[in-house]
Amino acid sequence: MITRMSSRMMRRSFERTRYRFDDIPSIKYRGCFGIYLHIPFCHTKCSFCPFYKEVYSQEKKELFLKTLLHEIDNIDMSGEARWLYFGGGTPNTLPVEDLVGIKNAIAGKVQLRAIGAELLPALVTRDYLQVLKENGFTKTSMGIESFHSEVIQSTNRTVASLDNVDQMIEYARSLGLWVNVDLMVGLPAQNDLLFMSDIEKTAEISPDQVTIYPFMVIRGLKAEPGMKSSRQFDLIEDAFHFLAQSGYQRKSVWAVAQGNDIYDSSRDELVDNYIGFGPSAFSTSDELKIVNPELDPYAAGMLDGGMRGFVAPKQKAADDWRSFARMVYDLKCTPRNDLPAYINYYLQLLNLARYARKGSLTGKGKIFAHTITKTVVESLPFPVQNAACVQNWDEYDAYRKTAKEGSKA
Repeated sequence: MITRMSSRMMRRSFERTRYRFDDIPSIKYRGCFGIYLHIPFCHTKCSFCPFYKEVYSQEKKELFLKTLLHEIDNIDMSGEARWLYFGGGTPNTLPVEDLVGIKNAIAGKVQLRAIGAELLPALVTRDYLQVLKENGFTKTSMGIESFHSEVIQSTNRTVASLDNVDQMIEYARSLGLWVNVDLMVGLPAQNDLLFMSDIEKTAEISPDQVTIYPFMVIRGLKAEPGMKSSRQFDLIEDAFHFLAQSGYQRKSVWAVAQGNDIYDSSRDELVDNYIGFGPSAFSTSDELKIVNPELDPYAAGMLDGGMRGFVAPKQKAADDWRSFARMVYDLKCTPRNDLPAYINYYLQLLNLARYARKGSLTGKGKIFAHTITKTVVESLPFPVQNAACVQNWDEYDAYRKTAKEGSKA
């Protein structure tokens, strides 16, 4: 009952967010923050992926790069980026020189600490990895999802051999790049045996970190999960018990790692201010949440000098629940002075109900954390894909159609 009640409260807090399609206000970013780069291109659109993406073409890529560099040049930011993360989409649909050029444009304005990029293993080469390392990149995340071709085929991803992925990970680590591997549980055509064999294969490869995501039921997805959520959660726990025998330590609800480092921008995005560059990228400041539009209206507005996007005032209740979600994500449960009394009372209730002990979640609490984290991801309003959370969607839709026609002219 506690888990159901928590999910309901979390969902309601996020559903209150309402965006307006409007001129994006000028915001000054100072001090320490994160930076997210959304590379929207893929060669195929995987059925499990809820994020905005476009099928790659040279013409779209050139439009994207021109607009993105213009956006970076126009942002008012200074200080230090705690993390710079290239996500997508598939960042390595771009030549490595393009990623380096984007990184250099940002480095001309702020100091950079950790720089990471998601990579599709089928497109990774030794040269690509070496150029990333030579240009200051520190971390990579390989989106394997599953080693089994029948599972990957069920997601609409083009099947390519992963026979050399262990060599690429070994080479990346030999260069000094820190490597995470993403896997998924609950994919169509996946069963317990196939998933656990993926875990065994991953343990043999021995990346620095392993992140296992359950199948998310998010607005706009057409694929159905291959197993119930409860079974997905059980298998994640089984996988982490297995990986513990290979020296991995639990870092969060869905991640284990060797050593003390962790690569997880999604965790930081729950509570940190950060700047999002690229179509559909999110930004948060002290007062506002901003989401860029799709590629054509993104380019039309930026290149015409009147960038428009989705803007919403930040709501303290939603931010407080996000802080709670970050704590649970980290498998912690300790009242804090910066949280409102009602959330601290709730944390005490979780301890009394034995979901937590001495500030850390118990086995029962970890299942609670699975459900809460999944609720957060599935409930966050994505205005590009969700007209219901945009007050003037018709205005955006008309602007989008005009921009799309303009791009064809």
